[in-house]
Amino acid sequence: MGETQVTKDQLFIIDYVKDHLLNWMEEQRILPFPAKETGINPQLLERMVRVEEGIKHQNTNLEKMMIQMDQKFEIMDNRFSENREDMNQRFEAIDKRFNRQGQFLIVIFAAIVTTAISVILQTS
Repeated sequence: MGETQVTKDQLFIIDYVKDHLLNWMEEQRILPFPAKETGINPQLLERMVRVEEGIKHQNTNLEKMMIQMDQKFEIMDNRFSENREDMNQRFEAIDKRFNRQGQFLIVIFAAIVTTAISVILQTS
């Protein structure tokens, strides 16, 4: 029922199109799919492997550098905390010294005032 017969003219046209199709595609710059699967160039593959190894080496170096930087930051943090403790001790010592000087000055002021009052009372 749905069968069609192919004539000699149609077969000739089919063969003609098959023979000239690649040429027409090249003229129109339409790239066909490759007929066979091409392998990767060995030199390109070696180069890719070397680049990957270089990247891996750089990553390990970066990780080492980050670990070293973390250690340096910890050392600096410890140094700052030690300096902060020393500064706190110094400020406490200075604060005590000022308190003693303040008490000394109050005692001297009180002595001068009492002496002045007693001198004033004796002369009057």
